[in-house]
Amino acid sequence: MFKKNLIFISYILVFQLFTSKVCAQIDLESKDHFVWFDAVVGHGNSGIYNGTIFVEQFKTKPNNHRFYLDNRYKLGNLIYDNQTYYNIYLKYDVFEDQLIAKLPYQDNFLFLRLIKEKIDFFELNIDKIDSSTEKHSFVNSKTKPLIVNEDFDGFYQILSKSKTATLLKKNYKETSELIDNNLAYTQFSERSYYALLKDKTYYPINSKKDLIRIFPNQKKYISIFYRRNRKLFKVNETEFYKNLLNDLQLSIEKTAIK
Repeated sequence: MFKKNLIFISYILVFQLFTSKVCAQIDLESKDHFVWFDAVVGHGNSGIYNGTIFVEQFKTKPNNHRFYLDNRYKLGNLIYDNQTYYNIYLKYDVFEDQLIAKLPYQDNFLFLRLIKEKIDFFELNIDKIDSSTEKHSFVNSKTKPLIVNEDFDGFYQILSKSKTATLLKKNYKETSELIDNNLAYTQFSERSYYALLKDKTYYPINSKKDLIRIFPNQKKYISIFYRRNRKLFKVNETEFYKNLLNDLQLSIEKTAIK
């Protein structure tokens, strides 16, 4: 019995050393190992049980809420306190820019608001059973990479990556009061803006001039792209910027060859 316990303790120590490494990104190859390890030692022994209890304090109408996409918890992964966690049910509170985890506890669940400063990265909608769902990834501007700039604070959605830059979207919500049948409700309205992460610096992109300041050598190409894609910009701003970033990378590579 002593020998078996010693082997098991040694195995746990090996896992602890392995999982303590800082993760630059989620290592999908080790996913099964982490899931199996959590099943053995129990989620209750995991460092993710570190946060404050989430309590909803807003009264809203049906289908109106403070969260990203909808009010349901979604299967996701995250890097929390330098450790990667897989298959965690998460919900992104866009209004307060906080991540909430639904964690098993005894015969029930805990709903924890995770410590924001400990979150490097998270992704939602990773369930492969439903192929119709799209995975959504987010990075913390204060931790990955660390940027000391109060203008860029919180979680940014990763829309597209190129060799030169990463296209980001900041989702947030504003509130107003709604009166219906003499009852007061909080009404949440979706808002967003876009940014680029380039050379470890965040840049807002609210106009063509912003992009030209970021890529001064591509001024002519950017102007042409805007002129040719005016309709797309009005209909789908996200696709507009994704296409622009991809085409910009091609233009930059062609310019470098010349």
